[in-house]
Amino acid sequence: MEQDRLILLVDDNSQYRSAVARNLTVEGYRVLEAEDSSQALEQLQRESPVAIITDLDMRTHDEGLQLIQQIKRSYPHLPVVMVSAVGGFDEGALARQYGAMYVVSKSRIDAEIEKLYERLDRICRYRDEIDALRDLVESADNEEGMDRRQLYQRLDHLLQEQDLDAGMKGIVFELRDRLEVSDRMKNRSERPTVDLEGSLNELRRFLPELDSLHPETQTMLAIGYHLERSEPSAGMSVSRNACFSYSFAVENEVKNRIGKRVTRFLTGGEAEKILRDLYDAKIDNLDIFFNQYIVRTIQANDLDLNSDITRQVLERMLRHRQKYKPDGLKALGVMFFCFGRAFSFQGISGTVTVKNPMALKGLDDHQTMRLSGFLIRLQHLRNPFVHPEFSDREKTVSIRDTAIECLRLASHLV
Repeated sequence: MEQDRLILLVDDNSQYRSAVARNLTVEGYRVLEAEDSSQALEQLQRESPVAIITDLDMRTHDEGLQLIQQIKRSYPHLPVVMVSAVGGFDEGALARQYGAMYVVSKSRIDAEIEKLYERLDRICRYRDEIDALRDLVESADNEEGMDRRQLYQRLDHLLQEQDLDAGMKGIVFELRDRLEVSDRMKNRSERPTVDLEGSLNELRRFLPELDSLHPETQTMLAIGYHLERSEPSAGMSVSRNACFSYSFAVENEVKNRIGKRVTRFLTGGEAEKILRDLYDAKIDNLDIFFNQYIVRTIQANDLDLNSDITRQVLERMLRHRQKYKPDGLKALGVMFFCFGRAFSFQGISGTVTVKNPMALKGLDDHQTMRLSGFLIRLQHLRNPFVHPEFSDREKTVSIRDTAIECLRLASHLV
């Protein structure tokens, strides 16, 4: 089914906003309106637009820029267009730096309007294609005869699209990454030859808990460390493989330690009730009060978690019910945050309390939250569309350090 063509339009000039909304409606879009960033963020708690069009100068001269930053923190995959009457080259450059995919001056809106419509149409087509590819990737391991080569080609084609928003490319990268993780797990015979014991001895200096980890985790850590220490001239593919090995080691360890608890939680009656408290099916989005709790918690604890990631995971849990599998580091991070600790927030009908329904043991609530954040950060570090600022060597070191923090905490799970 084609996704709803819903646009959020943010502008403090009500006449201009109404005129643009009418034009978008004629073009076949539904339009939500907001007069400032506060209203826009409130709308995002209730609706899931395919794109946002925002003014620059509203209550302050750079409110639009601040809004772009806020959106990209909580909804990194949401395309943003900035339209402004007063912004110059510097503001346009900053808007793009903060994540806007397109910047247009109001003085040129008549000349640019058809191009704007074309870009919005492409966003909708890309979003529909990404949703279809997500379904294919999620079912790939259960579908015999699926042409995985063709699936890789479709994903690679999207990654090469120059006009695809970087946030949306981030989604495509993660889908391709999940497919590659699955394929590498099936083809373990292709691993490089490694001085396993030598690498493990080196790793014990960073991770004293190493010997308590699953043997497969230790092997993948050793491979990652061996590849990381290869000659710099070995190239990007070696660095990428090192990052993959570190990430796989963490995912393997966490799944081995909590897999049975996740299954018991999902097949028990409590999961359905908690999901209804956290996800509002009427608006097909996070419960507004839970969303506000997430934002406050992220700000207080500097977590890489965001509302968009949480919404995606809970939506899939509701769709797949007892068959849901938390594949990927981000999904595991959300599971820890939502179901691996005790927390409460004030809902519309009173206090909503969640009491570690996965019954995790070995970490306190704060440590569980830290592990949640590290898992999601590890996934983000590997994504070049989330962290394009790192060199390959810097990224490998950051991923290794984050993986070790994850494993240090995960080693205490019992």
